[in-house]
Amino acid sequence: MPKRKRVAPPRTEPYTEQQLAGLREHAHAQKQQTLSRLEAAIASLATQHKPISAKTIREECGLEYASIRRNPEALLLYQQHSTFLKQQRKRAKASQPDAPKPRDPLLAYKKTDLVARVRRTEQLLNAREQQHTTLLRDYVQKDVKIAELEAELAKHRQYLEGLRLSMQRQEHQQPDTTR
Repeated sequence: MPKRKRVAPPRTEPYTEQQLAGLREHAHAQKQQTLSRLEAAIASLATQHKPISAKTIREECGLEYASIRRNPEALLLYQQHSTFLKQQRKRAKASQPDAPKPRDPLLAYKKTDLVARVRRTEQLLNAREQQHTTLLRDYVQKDVKIAELEAELAKHRQYLEGLRLSMQRQEHQQPDTTR
């Protein structure tokens, strides 16, 4: 009868910060090692002009697809270089121009309904144009009135300035009678 492997009892006390830091460091090192092995395998397969797939990577460096899948950076690198996935992307791009264009919802309307909508829209447009014309006329009239008032104000200022100057002349010409 074969001996059974002893399983360690579950851990009840939490890990210390130092232990957790060590585990994080080890996990990071493993990820980097997986990434460098994958990069080397992809470069080697590319120079040999072999297809890049999970099987050829496993044959080249012994790296299983599950290891690549667990590492997001390695998975992204694999997806970017995979021969099969590149072909799928090319096929998807090539098939998109043939995709049917979405149907215009106005094509479902009857001609009479469309004519009615166009006429309502034209009436609304005409009403808005009339409003804009009226507003523009009012603004022009106000601008004219403002220009008239500014001209009148300029006349009054000119009159007051002349009056002030004549009063100053009179003051200087009259002898001082208070002495």
